[in-house]
Amino acid sequence: MKIAVVGGTFWDIFIFGENPHSSTIRESPGGSGLNVAYGLFLLGHTVDFYSNIGDDWRGKQIVELLEKASFDTSHMSTIQGGKTGIFIAHNDKPLAVDPGVNRKEMKLPSLSEYDLVFVTGEIPEKTIRKICENTKNVILDVGPGARFDTSDLNALVIGNERECSFRKCDVVKMGSKGARWGEVYVPGNGISYPHSIGLGDLFDIVFVHHLPLGKSKKEILEEAVKCSQILGQKENVTPFERISFLEPLSTKDDTLECPDESKDASHHGG
Repeated sequence: MKIAVVGGTFWDIFIFGENPHSSTIRESPGGSGLNVAYGLFLLGHTVDFYSNIGDDWRGKQIVELLEKASFDTSHMSTIQGGKTGIFIAHNDKPLAVDPGVNRKEMKLPSLSEYDLVFVTGEIPEKTIRKICENTKNVILDVGPGARFDTSDLNALVIGNERECSFRKCDVVKMGSKGARWGEVYVPGNGISYPHSIGLGDLFDIVFVHHLPLGKSKKEILEEAVKCSQILGQKENVTPFERISFLEPLSTKDDTLECPDESKDASHHGG
C-alpha cells in the first residue's frame, strides 16, 4: 500500500530517573508524524513522509539517521534558517515542546495518487483542512496540540479520550482501558505502563497496517491494542526507539506478530 504521511518531525530528549547524577538521557528523532511514517516503513509499506525540518544540527542529524536506515527523506522540506522541533520529557511527563518549523505552512503536491493519507495535528490547521478537502482516504490523528473542530472534516479522526472529549472522533484510544471505534469496543489489559509516551503512535501504525487487509473493526482494534501494550513494556527508551522493535516483526499472510516482551530494549537503542 502506498501511503503519504503528513506530520511533525521533532528531536526527542527523554530523561529517566529521579537523581540528576544517576539519570538516563536518551535522544532520538521523533514526532508523531515521523514515528508513524517510520513504523509503517519498517512494516514494508511504501511511505512518502511530508514534513518541515530545520537546517540546524538536529535536522541534519535526523536526516542522516533516517537515510542510514534507508528511509526516504526526499519529501521532507528543509527550512533555511529554521529550527527543528524539540520535545523534552522527564519520566513520561512532557517538560517542554518547541514546535519550531512544524508551525509553518506546508507546500504539498497533489496527494491523490496515494492509497491512504495519514495526517497528524502537529501541523497547521490550514494545511490539514486543505488535505481533507482535496484528498480521499484521509486519517487524522489530532494529537495533543490541535484545538480545532473536526466535525466538518472529510477524514477518519483518531484521538485519545481527552482529545476526543470536546470534538468528534471516530476512533478513541483509551490507554490501558483499550480502544473504541464507534460502537465497537476492545478492552485493554488494565495495566498503566510507566513510560507511555508514544504508545498512541504505535497504535496508529498497527491500525493503519491492518486497515487494507479486510479485517473487521474489532479485529483491527484488537491488533492495535495488543501491540501497543506489548511494546509498552519497554522502559527507558524514546518512542522512536520503541517503534524500532517493529523491524524484526514477521509478516505471514500480512499478519503482524508483535515481538516478545522479554526482548532487550537496548537492541535498537541509540
